Amino acid sequence: MPPRDLLAAIAALPGFGGALMALDERQSLPGLGLPRAARLPLLGALHSRWRGPLLLVAARADQALRLHDELAFWLPPDTPRYLFREPTPLFYEPAAWDAVTRRDRIAALHVLAGYHLPWLPKPAHPPVIVASVRALMVRTLPRRDFIRAEQRLKTGGRVQPRELVRGWLRMGYRPAELVVEPGQFSHRGGLLDIWPLAEPFPLRLDFFDDEIESIRRFDPASQRTLRRLETAVIMPAREYLLPEEAWDLPEDLQPTEFDLPRLHPAASSLFDYLPRDGLVLFDDRSLLENVAGEMEEQAVKLRGEQVRAELLPEDFPVPYWSWSELEDALLGRAWLELGYTLSGDAFLDLAEAFEPERRFGGQLKPMMDWLDERLAAGERALLVSRQADRLREVWARTPRRGADDGGDSLRVESGLLSEGFVLRPPEGPVWHLLTDAEIFGWKRPKPRAPLRQAAEAPESIYADLKPGDYVVHVDYGVGRFAGLVQRELDGLQREFLLIEYRDGDQLFVPVHQAD
Repeated sequence: MPPRDLLAAIAALPGFGGALMALDERQSLPGLGLPRAARLPLLGALHSRWRGPLLLVAARADQALRLHDELAFWLPPDTPRYLFREPTPLFYEPAAWDAVTRRDRIAALHVLAGYHLPWLPKPAHPPVIVASVRALMVRTLPRRDFIRAEQRLKTGGRVQPRELVRGWLRMGYRPAELVVEPGQFSHRGGLLDIWPLAEPFPLRLDFFDDEIESIRRFDPASQRTLRRLETAVIMPAREYLLPEEAWDLPEDLQPTEFDLPRLHPAASSLFDYLPRDGLVLFDDRSLLENVAGEMEEQAVKLRGEQVRAELLPEDFPVPYWSWSELEDALLGRAWLELGYTLSGDAFLDLAEAFEPERRFGGQLKPMMDWLDERLAAGERALLVSRQADRLREVWARTPRRGADDGGDSLRVESGLLSEGFVLRPPEGPVWHLLTDAEIFGWKRPKPRAPLRQAAEAPESIYADLKPGDYVVHVDYGVGRFAGLVQRELDGLQREFLLIEYRDGDQLFVPVHQAD
């Protein structure tokens, strides 16, 4: 759980209420000048009092990844957090995006598009999206086209399966024998399987003629049903819609994100998806502007090289938004700058309440004695460390001179934050936030990118088997593998693993149950 008392102390600062009121009236707040350690806690305090989604913009991809990772500590556990990734290919570089980038960007667009659809339920807590400057600059599928493409399916609803398949092909889903990763679908008789790009598990639609008899979420490895659903939403699998003439092309000949500006001349930005009650938070706005200028300069240079090499037509549309265009899209929106800018000094009293925390460099005994003194003086402390258990043990063995066991005055939490601070509010107790940086002198390790989400392909279970090999079935024991065979089941040809037993007994195992 987030440290509610500390967030409440931040929300009680004199400048906080005025800032919240100004943002509620869709004003802009440049240059709060907060130290870096205090920026995410302020976001956490704002999140608990803001009704719409929040978008945090950082300068670089590694900073966005770190902020997204640390946000988990400052937000309620069930708050949706999204990392709107920047694609690996440069602007004007003819290359497709990787699967993780597609998935994470579509997930963020989907949750924001839901705010423009009254029938789609909203998250219990407003979502928080983190994006780098370059991720924000990338042109994306127009919001109206994204919303129109989304499919709402309902148990008992009527729709022709072939119409669903046409829509999935247009949205960039790929047909497959079996669905083993997001972005795939399969059609077998009266069953349609699809793995929506932003969902953790695939869906199975069971049809009777054109009626959806059931919608089930299932485990792609075991094929077992996990949950029955009344409704489901299928979002686009790409940030562009495929023209019909490209549906049957091999994947390596189909359009990619490189072609998005040509497929959708009236492209959108992430700001277009943000609802009117959304809030934009900039890290350091002047730094963001400089980074955007660097990106545009690099893009113009690469475009010239590509045109001269006749790898890019001279009339190829611009695939990104300039910083000035993004600023225009902010008109009439609420936004604030957490760090510093070249102009403005609004609500500087927020920044003045924060100070750097004392550092102990791994000397735990002096730190515990110091904590004892601080708590005895009525101050409060929060320790966030990867060595939380060890710190609790050391504190339990520390003789108390002026404090009791800490009670609510001391909290030790397991976590990974970059640095801490001292909060000195005009009223109320002083707060000390100490992290591994202050306690041990450690630097926060760089967060790792998540692994690509995919189920193990069922074929991998039996790929190495040869006829005559011995196998063990979970229910029937040792038998001899006799190869793959085709059998008709419910009027459809299915593939089975044939296992032979003593006395001529045979067992037919469906290939999707080979595990």
